[in-house]
Amino acid sequence: MTDETPEALAWAELQHRGRVHFQYLKDLEREIAAELARCFDPVVHEQDIRPYGAIVAREVPHLDRLGRIMPTSGSSPDLLRSLADGRHALLLAVKGDPPQLLQLHDRIDTDQDYASHAMWIDGVIVCNDARGAVRIVTASSVTLVEGRRWTTKSLVYEVAEDIMQVVPAADTRVVHQLLELTHHRISPARVGATLIYALTPAPAAKRRNEGIPLASLGLSVVNEQDHPLLVHQARYRDGALVIGHDGTLLAVDVILRPSRTSEQEIAVTKGTRHTSAARYTYDQPDVLAFVVSTDGPVTVFSDGKRIAELKSANPPPPPKTAERIAELIARSQTV
Repeated sequence: MTDETPEALAWAELQHRGRVHFQYLKDLEREIAAELARCFDPVVHEQDIRPYGAIVAREVPHLDRLGRIMPTSGSSPDLLRSLADGRHALLLAVKGDPPQLLQLHDRIDTDQDYASHAMWIDGVIVCNDARGAVRIVTASSVTLVEGRRWTTKSLVYEVAEDIMQVVPAADTRVVHQLLELTHHRISPARVGATLIYALTPAPAAKRRNEGIPLASLGLSVVNEQDHPLLVHQARYRDGALVIGHDGTLLAVDVILRPSRTSEQEIAVTKGTRHTSAARYTYDQPDVLAFVVSTDGPVTVFSDGKRIAELKSANPPPPPKTAERIAELIARSQTV
């Protein structure tokens, strides 16, 4: 790219102002620059900016998770781009391959929706909306460009805020570090794991075995230097990891045992690991469960619900204060 082309200028702006991790940009400079330049200078039709979105990837992404390739053989790239509205369809630009049109299974409405799609991409999503705002989306961040203003928000912080709204009894620092550990360490390793986080200093050890006690080691999710050891335990243990209210690793290889009530009330969801965690949080209102799928996504459960998805689908439950936890525990003891 020459220094004065729109593509070169777009790439220079991304390098200077963006905070996108290098791992998402590596070997995709030309492809990302081309799509970013298009978004910075969008098509305008009768004074309306045309929304547009594209996936830029090193290899073909997980199409079964994203959508279906439209039969557009012989269509020009400009025609494909005119159909890629960034919400229902995206241009698929895989390095070394001709562009294709991807019709999405699920419509994109929010930044979290974009990030959920980016989880299955070895690259980035670049798009512009009808206001002219440009987004550069990875599995871990969304960079918003509005004129000369660039802002990057970490999705870990976004989800941590959502959790704290639902469960104010949790420790903000521990919740954030649990998300960092599960999203940035365990998930990329494609390791399935369940981490049970205690919302009180002395959680009730019901509906589970003791596992292997490790509190004496002093390992903590708050200490990032301990994260490799925690990932190692997650990878090579069959049971759950139990994390104390202050972030200390209390036990590993813990087997969760749902009650008959939770089995009746909480339907099977995704797989055994998710179902077990959801039912355990229903039985034990003084814990959260952070569940990592072997295929990547992280889900947080409280009271049998997926609280990370409450904003998009279900009304949030009443805030789980210390008083409400005590009330729920008392109620569960009468059942």
